[in-house]
Amino acid sequence: MRNLWRRYSAVAVGALLVGDCGGGNDPSASAPIIAKAGTKSGDAQTGPAGQPLPNDLRVEVTRDGAPASGVTVTWATSSGGSLTPTSAQTGPDGASTSTWTLGSTGGQQSATASVQGGLNSTVTFTATATGGTQGSVIQVISADAQGANRFVPANLTVTLGTTVTWQWVDQAAAHNVVPDDGSTPPPSGTLTDAPHSYQYTFNALGTFHYHCQLHGATGMVGTVTVVATAP
Repeated sequence: MRNLWRRYSAVAVGALLVGDCGGGNDPSASAPIIAKAGTKSGDAQTGPAGQPLPNDLRVEVTRDGAPASGVTVTWATSSGGSLTPTSAQTGPDGASTSTWTLGSTGGQQSATASVQGGLNSTVTFTATATGGTQGSVIQVISADAQGANRFVPANLTVTLGTTVTWQWVDQAAAHNVVPDDGSTPPPSGTLTDAPHSYQYTFNALGTFHYHCQLHGATGMVGTVTVVATAP
């Protein structure tokens, strides 16, 4: 009886080992895959140098085609700015987000999100930083905790030659820029949803009033004051 039990145990252990070898533990099959979120990834934004971008960066991590939770995503930038947080685990939906504060130098900047041991383990985001006479940004907002349908800042002062960018934030819908005087800044076009941006370089001194065609009557108005030297 004892010998029979020993033989049965050996067979059972052998069966477990064989089963484990075919149990789907292929590292390549279970490696996490990181990618920019399909929508609202936060890529290709424009914002003032040294300031947080209006929309967070967002990635999605999957494993074997399904959202992967608990995967550590590392956020970084070499452009002099910062990411907050710099490291975070993905949630049940496989997503991780970080707020990007741009560096102090104007122009294109980049940030990355990465996972260890993953396939396509790093993705890169870009943004355009504006600042000083290089540019300023006005956010076009539909609604948030501070209210609905407005330009932020509503009243902007810039120096002569500054390029102003109106940046539609996530979920901003049916807005445009229309000059009160019919000329400055030129109309941005038809009512437009995010993602969208519009730029104009102010080369004349004065205060220029504008509004949103659809929401101007309810207070979605703004001004750009152009001065010769920095205020």
